Amino acid sequence: MSIFINGTGNISPQKTFDADSFLKDVMVPRGARLTCIEPDYTGWIDPKAIRRMSRIIRMGVASGLLALKQAGIQQPDAIITGTGYGCLEDTGLFLSKMIANNEQALNPTPFIQSTHNTIGSQIALGLQCMAYNQTYAHKAFSLESALLDAIMMLDEKNDMNVLIGGVDEVTGISHDIFRRFGFFRHDAKQGEGAAYFLLAKREGQNAYARVR
Repeated sequence: MSIFINGTGNISPQKTFDADSFLKDVMVPRGARLTCIEPDYTGWIDPKAIRRMSRIIRMGVASGLLALKQAGIQQPDAIITGTGYGCLEDTGLFLSKMIANNEQALNPTPFIQSTHNTIGSQIALGLQCMAYNQTYAHKAFSLESALLDAIMMLDEKNDMNVLIGGVDEVTGISHDIFRRFGFFRHDAKQGEGAAYFLLAKREGQNAYARVR
């Protein structure tokens, strides 16, 4: 069975979002954290909604919408996301507030947006997409799990367009915790990013690659 990647969207520590400037100027990493180079989101997300979104959600939504645009698809038949740790910024914010406020009078918004499935849900809400929506949180194997789910789905139904992606972020709190636990080698760098792909059995006009 062959599956085609008909559209992609990628936000990374390099200039990978805009096709016109894709990797033209390679950024030399400094320090142990690789932070994403984010695009201007106003062309992709409602400005009112941007203010309510954390950084990882903005990255995921914009990447997913770019993949759909490149494939010429307005509504996917499924949205499948893989993330190792979910929305760490909102998680850290909620836990910090919980400690500072002695577990009293907490704002529930950071907790709601800290769940792993927030990214895929926000893409669906923006598109008003009621189709299958799944998030896999299998650490380093999250994207592979999302891809396997998409492959099984496309094997059953030939005419589907499935949007899959992998999204993870690095925050100051999470990086310090991982380093303290010895997750990195001495000279290792920790990166982040958001990448979505539009998969289908039908080869699109601008197909990037084929998955066998």
